Amino acid sequence: MMRRLHFLLPLFLLGAVDNSHALEASRHTFDNGLRLIILEQTTVPIVTIDCLVDGGARVDPRLKPGLASFTADLLDEGTSQATGPEIARKIDSLGGSLSMGAGQDWIHAGASLLSRDFQTGLELLAASLRSPTFPEAEIERIRRETLGSITASDENPAAIASRTFRAALFGDSPYGHPIIGTPESVRAISRQDIVDFHARNLRPNQTICAIVGDVPEVEALAQMKTFFGDWQGVAAAENATGATPPNSREIAVFQQTTQASIIIGQLGIARDNPDYFPLLLMNHIFGGGGFSSRLVERVRTREGLVYSIYSRLSSTRLPGSFRIGLQTKAENAEKAIRIVREEITNMHQDGATQEELQAAKDYLTGSFPLRLDSTGKLSGLLAQIEYFDLGTDYIAKYAGRVREVTVDEVRAVARKYLRPEGLIVITVGPENGPATESTQAP
Repeated sequence: MMRRLHFLLPLFLLGAVDNSHALEASRHTFDNGLRLIILEQTTVPIVTIDCLVDGGARVDPRLKPGLASFTADLLDEGTSQATGPEIARKIDSLGGSLSMGAGQDWIHAGASLLSRDFQTGLELLAASLRSPTFPEAEIERIRRETLGSITASDENPAAIASRTFRAALFGDSPYGHPIIGTPESVRAISRQDIVDFHARNLRPNQTICAIVGDVPEVEALAQMKTFFGDWQGVAAAENATGATPPNSREIAVFQQTTQASIIIGQLGIARDNPDYFPLLLMNHIFGGGGFSSRLVERVRTREGLVYSIYSRLSSTRLPGSFRIGLQTKAENAEKAIRIVREEITNMHQDGATQEELQAAKDYLTGSFPLRLDSTGKLSGLLAQIEYFDLGTDYIAKYAGRVREVTVDEVRAVARKYLRPEGLIVITVGPENGPATESTQAP
C-alpha cells in the first residue's frame, strides 16, 4: 500500500530562489512489513540509500553485549552472492560506498553511488542485509579489530568517562553497556551467536529504507520490490524497558594524566516525548549552542577553566541521557564541577530569558536547511523520521514547532526534567579528584 507525503524544503536545494517548495516523497509498506520512503531529486546524478533495522545494542543479550555491533560489522564481509573482497572491489569500481554499523537502537546499512549504478548498489545492499554468510576468517578479523578499538579506548580519558557514565546511569538496562561490547563479551561471541542474532532481529518488519536522489520513483520502487519484496520472517518480540533514574553518584577513575575528563548528567527522555522541542531549546541555551551557550560563557569564557564544554540531549527509542562533557586541568576539576552544578540549578529554578530563547530559535531554524542539503543527509533524516514515527509533516513543521515554544514551556521542562540533586558525576584523571567512589583505569 502507498500514501503520499509532502515535505516542505528550501528551494535553494533545487537551485531556485523562492523560500519553499513542496517536494513529494512517497511512502510504501510492503506485504512483509518493510517500510520505504522515496524522494526523487534530480539536481545531481547521485542516489543515497539508508536502511535502519530496529534492534541495535538495545537488544543485545545481557551476557553478550556488543553482539549487534559485531553482526553489523560482518554484513558486507561476505554474502550468498559474493565474498567480502569481491563486494569491496565492486563498490570501489563504481566509485560508491557501502556502510554498515550499529547504534544504540538500530543497525544501519547504507549505500551512496551514481544514479546509473543504483541497481547494482541496491543488490549489494540487499544481499548484505538478507544473506550474509559470516565467514569464520572475517569473524576473527573483526574480533581482533574490535578488541583493538577497546584497548585504544582504554587509553582515552574521554572514552573512559563516557563508558563509566553510561554504566552508572543505565545500569543493567538496555543502554548500559558499550555498543561495541566488552573484551570479555567480544572474545566470547561465537559464529552461532551472530547467525542467531541475524535470524532473530534482521527481519523486513523491522526495516525502514529511505532512497533519495536522481532515480525515478517508479524505478526505485520496482527495484526495491525485486530485491526486498520476497524477504520473509518476523523479528522476535522485544520487551526492553528503560532505566529508572539512579541516585546521585560521584565516581573518579584514576589515570596518570595532568588533565581531567568529566561527564555530568542524568536520565533524559525518549525521542517521541512531547516535551522534546522545549528541551531541545533548553539544551541549546544551556550548553548545546556553542560559544553562545551559558556553559561556554560562564565556565570557559568568564572563568577560563576548560578547553571545551558542551551539553547534549540524546535521541533514542527509550529514555536516553542528558549530559554535560568538559575537559580541564586536573587542579580545576572540582571548581568546574561546582560551577556546572550551579548552572544546572539556575536553569532548573529560573529557566531561560526571552532573549536567550529567541537566539536559540533563530539558530535552530536557520541551521535546519543545512540538514537537508545533500542526498545523504536527507535519506538519513527521512529514515529517522519514519523510525521514531515523528509524522509525515515533520520537515514542513520543524521551524514552526521550534518558534512556538514559549519561555514558560522552557522553564517548565527545566523544572520537570533537570535533577540538580540526582546527578551522575564522572571524573577521569589523576588520583586527587573529587569523588565519593573511585576506581582504577584499565
